[in-house]
Amino acid sequence: MLQLRSYALGLLASLSTLTQVNAQCANNVAVYNPNARTLSANNTWFVVPVPKAAALTAVQEAYPLLNVSLLDVPADTTLFPNGFPAGQQPAIVNIGLSSDIRMSALQIDGGLRTGQVYITYVSLNGSPSPLAAQASGYIAGENGPLPQGLVPTVATSLLFGGNPARLGEFSPEGPPYQSEGNGILSSQAKWALLPNPISGPGVYPEAFDFEFTHIPASSSRYTAKGFKYLINLPQLLPTAQCQRSAYYFTNATANPVFSNGNVTFGPGADGSSATTSALMAASADGSGIYADVDGFGGCAQSVGNNIQDCDEASAQTDPNTLN
Repeated sequence: MLQLRSYALGLLASLSTLTQVNAQCANNVAVYNPNARTLSANNTWFVVPVPKAAALTAVQEAYPLLNVSLLDVPADTTLFPNGFPAGQQPAIVNIGLSSDIRMSALQIDGGLRTGQVYITYVSLNGSPSPLAAQASGYIAGENGPLPQGLVPTVATSLLFGGNPARLGEFSPEGPPYQSEGNGILSSQAKWALLPNPISGPGVYPEAFDFEFTHIPASSSRYTAKGFKYLINLPQLLPTAQCQRSAYYFTNATANPVFSNGNVTFGPGADGSSATTSALMAASADGSGIYADVDGFGGCAQSVGNNIQDCDEASAQTDPNTLN
């Protein structure tokens, strides 16, 4: 059963913001970035404290040819007012709907359901520059993984220079999340390992899912700046370079909200096994459930910058993303 802090206040907050946050905002940044990949992203991001050993395993499995390690989480009260749990590393997990996706003269027709797990405060080659390293990523069309998701899974890395993406199955298929009643919202991403939308059951290992409610900002363990900082860390690529995918919450339709709930990691959260994963096995009972974790959501404007050296990417992170 879902156990939430400040449930009554969260219920009121969720009822007042549900219709706003569930609406997709327009892409207002394409006109200023004609040569970059831009989109509107209606996402919910959760910060999940995971054991350091499991976090490192997930990163090393995702980047087997790179020299990666974990940095200590800083004692920065502007990000983590009460500090971050000792022995834990912040994993960022998000599920959402990306829409109005443009790059130069190209525009993708329709929206894409997306979800990722990133381990944060990752170091490349011993550098002190903090990076986010993807443990897994999923894409599907608004009507399911086939056929809409096939081209984006290839284009993500080949055309846009991003991290590899797997074919995903999302619930709900179109909206970024759905109501479970009583102020509780949910969203789920599965790995469409052997999809079979025509003749019957396929193989869809669980990747990760959310069950949550919105809460007041004062009830969150992390500040808005803390969430935005982690969301906007440069993303490590398998090429040992980095990409800054900036998310801006300054548009009038962003409507950012704080959340609290449960995140469950399944076999598809990291690694390549269809039956287990490092983050799943590292949970308290080995089932993958991480209860009472905090999140942040809204409809952001995103700009995918050119690939560059990771230290340069870290130094050039746009401070406007923290506003």
